[in-house]
Amino acid sequence: MAASKVKPASPAGEMTPRERIWATVKGQPADHVPYFIWLNPHAACKVMAEYRPSRDKWINTLGGFAWKRFVRGGEFDAARIWRAMPLLLDYHSFNYADEYSLELGSDILLAVAATPWHFAKLNLPSLFFGERFKMKDMFGTDIVLGGIYPDLHRPAIKDIEALKTYRLPDPQKQSYYDIFRRYRQRFPGHSVATEVFGPEDFPANFLFGFQNYMLYIGQYPEEMKAFLNKWTDYQVALLVNSVRAGADIALIGDDYGYDHATFLSPRMWKAFIYPGLKRLIDAAHEEGALTMLHSCGYQMKHLQYYVEAGLDMLQAFQPKSGNDFEKAHAEFGGRLTFVTGIDIQQGEHMTPDQLKADILRSYRIGGRNGRHVLATSHEMQYTMPLANIRTIFETLDEIRKGAYDR
Repeated sequence: MAASKVKPASPAGEMTPRERIWATVKGQPADHVPYFIWLNPHAACKVMAEYRPSRDKWINTLGGFAWKRFVRGGEFDAARIWRAMPLLLDYHSFNYADEYSLELGSDILLAVAATPWHFAKLNLPSLFFGERFKMKDMFGTDIVLGGIYPDLHRPAIKDIEALKTYRLPDPQKQSYYDIFRRYRQRFPGHSVATEVFGPEDFPANFLFGFQNYMLYIGQYPEEMKAFLNKWTDYQVALLVNSVRAGADIALIGDDYGYDHATFLSPRMWKAFIYPGLKRLIDAAHEEGALTMLHSCGYQMKHLQYYVEAGLDMLQAFQPKSGNDFEKAHAEFGGRLTFVTGIDIQQGEHMTPDQLKADILRSYRIGGRNGRHVLATSHEMQYTMPLANIRTIFETLDEIRKGAYDR
């Protein structure tokens, strides 16, 4: 069992970030609303180069260099090496973007035990020759660089026959979990989250390809249920080992929808996806950890099931997708903590004053009423205007100091 229980706050009343998160999730008073800042590697390079330098001089130098070469190269039109460099700096267990988020005020540090791309076999010559930068991830999927993100090229499971014989990697390699041991020693006062993957998003987008995943659910339902059960076994093992190595939050990555609709009908989602989600939540709780679901797209239809499954926190709850934070918090805020409030998608198109007002509106719905972690609604992208980046962090600093509590 992981020792994840929260110690009492200091006599002065100031909580550690870990205490703050746990108190908020349990519905207990906190010294101020917790924060979760999530940065895309390219955005991290931009923020440290143009707004707030990292205290780590080595990281700051690398990040600044990567950002300058990316911008000078034309951003999306830059050569592959400059588009890929912020990702390559994050390769294996370096994790600089998430570590830097702590300097920006995040109470949660996110890491991944066995992320497919961190343990990928890189085709380095393709950075300079050929059509695309290529790699093969740990599941056997061929990945290429699409813009600034890794994209599917050839899935690991190409047909139904391949599905029947496919074997997942060994989750018991202890080197996967060294990052959590290191983080627990380096950042004892912070919550450390391990990201694992649920039964829908990652298998659909990288193991099968989205179209085949949906077709197979309809054509081969029993085979798919059997595979998703094996997939969940694998993710449970990653989760348990991560928590025992020092993580105290299991972040379950699993996108369920797009704008105003879900990918699967509620009936199919309950049959194929819910059992795996429930098993991951139960496994985390058995180990003494909290659970946080990251799910993009429309979420309103699933909220009752999240509460039923015992989920602790829901992130990202994007307004653009049709999610109504005020309505959802009023109905479920006594049983579910919402991790949201800084609109990354629509915020790029707001003026600084509009963005500040939007953050404060979310804070007044959730932050001052409990069970709310004020957070970016997804990874911040490098396309966020610098004036808006400044507004986000200045507003968070003001909230932390109590400027809007009087």
